[in-house]
Amino acid sequence: MGTGIMDNPITVILPVYNTGSLLSRCLDSLLGQTFRDFDVFCVDDGSTDDSGMILDGYSKRDSRIKVIHLPENHGVPYARNLALDTISNSEYVYFIDSDDWIDPDYLEAMYAAALRTGQDVVINANWYTEYEDPPRSVPSGRYGFINERPGYYSPLLIQRYFYPVVWTRLYRLRYLNDNNIRSPLLKGGVEDNFFTGLAEILQKKSYIFRGPFYHYWQRPGSLVTQPGAGFRHFENFRVFVDELRSRGLPPGSARLFFVLKTLTIENESQFDFLRAFFKDVEEETRAFVRLYDSLDVYCMLTVLSRDNYQEWLSKYSPSVFLNYLKILKRIGDNPTAEALLRGEVAI
Repeated sequence: MGTGIMDNPITVILPVYNTGSLLSRCLDSLLGQTFRDFDVFCVDDGSTDDSGMILDGYSKRDSRIKVIHLPENHGVPYARNLALDTISNSEYVYFIDSDDWIDPDYLEAMYAAALRTGQDVVINANWYTEYEDPPRSVPSGRYGFINERPGYYSPLLIQRYFYPVVWTRLYRLRYLNDNNIRSPLLKGGVEDNFFTGLAEILQKKSYIFRGPFYHYWQRPGSLVTQPGAGFRHFENFRVFVDELRSRGLPPGSARLFFVLKTLTIENESQFDFLRAFFKDVEEETRAFVRLYDSLDVYCMLTVLSRDNYQEWLSKYSPSVFLNYLKILKRIGDNPTAEALLRGEVAI
């Protein structure tokens, strides 16, 4: 596996597709790092704008930047997997999205945490979600389970409370290869659930700290803002559940799904998919209900309570979150997942 083209302690993996207007900001933040011993493996994933030319220009300026160009677009999971299967001489890999950027001491802090702890996965809980219109920066949550202190936390706590994005993690490459951890080839901006969840479950405990900030750019037209993003998460969760079972991992080792506020059930096909999924994981969800938010359990119960989409639609609006807000308005409080399962709150 791999061709040995990287020989620094860290390789940054950067998939790129038509982000030419934002790409320089990302690359400049990498080249401005206080930690210098890293390579950047860029995958131009069939871009039709000037992204490829920009990458080539940066690679001429700095030998640490390596670029491969794909003739057509395959999606982020394919690009990340291709990079992982190509590199071999780096100890750690870090993923960044091409429209985002990081603080100058970000990689230095991540590498120091990995060396200090010896962990195969280390997590930085600090990031800003950046908005263009109106301009604003929203910090990541406080995540009370960390208690403002760095430490080692179980997959159950991480799965329950911490957002599953790869760009908050630094991974040991050998660990990913030895455990065959790769992204499922699903397009739609939902590939991180599988990758982060599997990597942390197999490690038993992960180290979380608060360091410099990642800057997560929210732009109109990005995959996570498009219609259907909430539903596409479940296509990924379906693959995740199947993978856990194929590896013989215990059912309570992971949060098997979570419901985004953007989840809209738009047609019969989506309803049937969700109903089959919820029927499959209902027993496990009930047994480990503390892994789930009340919105998660509410969605599961409403979908399982109806046999088909038209019957469901006769009582509920397509937006699951709007339905959930109605019961919050009625009872004046946020019910626990346990209360919903016990039938203490009418849905």
